[in-house]
Formats: sequence, structure tokens, C-alpha cells
Amino acid sequence: MQRPDASPAWHQALVYAICGQRLSELGQQDEPDLNELVRILSDDADLVSRVQVRRRGGDWPHPVPNDLMAGLGWAQFSAALTVLITRLDLAPGSASHGPSSRPPDADERRLLHEVPPHHVE
Repeated sequence: MQRPDASPAWHQALVYAICGQRLSELGQQDEPDLNELVRILSDDADLVSRVQVRRRGGDWPHPVPNDLMAGLGWAQFSAALTVLITRLDLAPGSASHGPSSRPPDADERRLLHEVPPHHVE
């Protein structure tokens, strides 16, 4: 259980959602450093293929255990995870996964460029 004065486990939770593994060495942070997570996860040469297999099975991203989500707001976590997935080129339809069936329309492009007020980068 997390101490009330402890920082949330941002990096651990985000990496768990991507990889399905606990990496306690990532520690705890007051806010995520997505650049650092991209650097860490980009070193994993098999990440894209493992994600593709999990996605085909319908169980990706991995559900994050409650203890790793302690102190994290769901909306902020979801926004950070979406940005991380995009930066890692793991989003459906990204270059690693082949072209999407159609280009985004004007409304979708606007949403893709919109940054929520709680966005942390």
C-alpha cells in the first residue's frame, strides 16, 4: 500500500500498461517524464511484436494493478498512456502497424492535435 505522502508510481503504471511487467526500479514520480519512458521502452527491440500479439488477442494495453494506480487520476493516466503509445509508434494504424484504412477527417485531425488541460509531457 502506498504511503499518503508518497508520490504515485507514474512510470511503473505506464510501463505496466504497455509491457505487462512490474519494474519497481522505475520508482515513483509526482508527474510522468514521457521522454524518459520513451527512451527506456525504445531499447526493447521486441516491444512492437509483443504488443501486436497482445492486441490481436484483445488484451492490450494491460490492465494496471490497483496498487500501481494508487494516487493517479484516471483521466491523466489515460492521456499520458495515449501520448506514450503514440510516441512509441504503438497506436493502431501507426507506421509499425501498416496504414489505416482511411486518413483522418477534419474532426479527427482536430482531436488528434488537441491537448487536454491536464496533459503532462
